[in-house]
Amino acid sequence: MNILVTGANGFVGHALIERLLSEGHHITALVRKKKKNKKHEKVKWIEGDLLHPETLPELGSIDKSFYLVHGLKDDFKSFEYHESMAAVNFVNWIRPTGASIVYLGALGPKNEKLSPHLRSRQLTGAILGSSGLGTIEFRASIIIGEGSLSFEMIKAMAERFPFRPELNILNSPCQPLALNDLLKYLEASLEETHQGHEIIEIGGPDVTSYGELLDLYAELAGLKRVKVKIPEVDIKVLMKIIDYSIPEHAEIGKKLAVSLEHPTIVTDESASKIFPDISPVDLRTAMDLARSRSKTIYAPLWEKGFLKSLLSDKILTQSGLLSPELMKNLEKVGKLKDIFSRK
Repeated sequence: MNILVTGANGFVGHALIERLLSEGHHITALVRKKKKNKKHEKVKWIEGDLLHPETLPELGSIDKSFYLVHGLKDDFKSFEYHESMAAVNFVNWIRPTGASIVYLGALGPKNEKLSPHLRSRQLTGAILGSSGLGTIEFRASIIIGEGSLSFEMIKAMAERFPFRPELNILNSPCQPLALNDLLKYLEASLEETHQGHEIIEIGGPDVTSYGELLDLYAELAGLKRVKVKIPEVDIKVLMKIIDYSIPEHAEIGKKLAVSLEHPTIVTDESASKIFPDISPVDLRTAMDLARSRSKTIYAPLWEKGFLKSLLSDKILTQSGLLSPELMKNLEKVGKLKDIFSRK
């Protein structure tokens, strides 16, 4: 089968290409700029930017197209608009091929004002679905796999913080899905033939919270993390904490953090009927596999001058975050001067 994969340099796109190649499919992969090491002889790499349709090359014969583009990495203040424009340009680009679309979107509650991130994910799905081309929109919560942004943020916080922060925003329910199970759904969609726009909600068998994900990672990694209650503060203050604590993922992390207040769980079980042969693994298995394969290293906060930075930031010191109660709780975990180097 001739398959187009957009977002080919991304975490899911890269893994999907490897899987489809192993099944003998012919892959055309869209990237903004080819990398020197992208010389896989079985992949046809093409350059183009969906925000600049004039850069998109003419396509040959395409049977299926995977839309895995996500604008979170782009430094756009109006990333919702840019994501929508990318989707419109994509539809206009592939329409002459008649190829059907498979899109990976995001779970989120209905009839509720969503965060910009979740809203843009669902708007993108609506644009693709109204194209007149057969469209399958998979909606998923966080994906657990080595290299996924969600997993890396969990790992970074669990390893970098010597305590587990307790915040109401970390109590929202989610339904993680293992990377390998996501790939099974994406591959199985190749055999689906239909007209119109079909939304399929997918998730693993376990509903959990973001705080419990931190607990699970710490347990599997053998890290002792005492829970410390963090005062509830304005979201802008939390954005500052993300800047200081996980700078590697701060720009994307801040966009995702706003979405934490929304539950991302499966409410429609039709996936089990459409794909009866797929039985997602449990969360513990998925997390342990991702942890064992992950090669990233996150230095303790103390090595980054974290506490000094907090105490010198006026937004934080005036927010009520660094309250006497918090400092007292931190003292219970360990002495402040060495707390951020403890395991």
